Amino acid sequence: MNETQDLGTGIKYFASKPFLMSLAIIGVTIVVLYVIKQFLIKKVAYTTKDEQHKNTFNGVIFSILQYIVVIVAVVSILHQHGVNVTRILAGLGIMATIIGLALQDTLKDIIAGISIYNNNFYKVGDLIRYNGEECDVKYFSARVTKLQSVQTNSTYTVNNSLMTSVEKIKDSRVQHFLFGFDVDRHKIAECLEEICAALKKETSYAKDARYEGIQEISDRGVIYTIKYRCPAHRSELVRSKLMDITYDKFKEYGLLPKFSSAYR
Repeated sequence: MNETQDLGTGIKYFASKPFLMSLAIIGVTIVVLYVIKQFLIKKVAYTTKDEQHKNTFNGVIFSILQYIVVIVAVVSILHQHGVNVTRILAGLGIMATIIGLALQDTLKDIIAGISIYNNNFYKVGDLIRYNGEECDVKYFSARVTKLQSVQTNSTYTVNNSLMTSVEKIKDSRVQHFLFGFDVDRHKIAECLEEICAALKKETSYAKDARYEGIQEISDRGVIYTIKYRCPAHRSELVRSKLMDITYDKFKEYGLLPKFSSAYR
């Protein structure tokens, strides 16, 4: 008899107002999170064409709003089940201290994430140097940053509070070529100008590629310089294209440099 009553009570619960309202709250929560995400994407898309900025902004703001919406949903569900939410909220002073101690690392990560975003330390798509290793920023949220090593292709997930010693690698690149004194400098200049023009034509990532002239004269020879800009996360691709073009042009002009080096 008791089992039948328990079963009947369980069935009645699934048809009760608290259960149906809880389902409705969960449904509304999912819809609200979806709408917020779509709004953020469209809002940033309208205000900036910078895809890196958009991804970084969405990662930080959405993760924070997600916590807020979920907390409100949980409180609402508790209220529907007759839990004295007011009393719970009144005791939040003590609870906040306990939760703060338990989640202090998480709070540190979130505060660090907001600081990283507000101060534009880096964003999704940037090339940074972390612990002496060059890495692409693949994902960024309020709590964590995901990095991918340029050298090893390994992926790291790092808490934002630990992202303290980070160097953002700029988009400006310089390529040096060392030639002997016996090589016609006008011929070298003409060749390097053609290389710059070809680089801008063959890849959309290279910007403002130009021949900068003679950088230095020493007992080793004469250093000529090319300067260009490109997104940090595309630097290796652009430099590879530059080397391909340089090889063909040097062969065409009959030039053989003594040395070549790249600097950021």
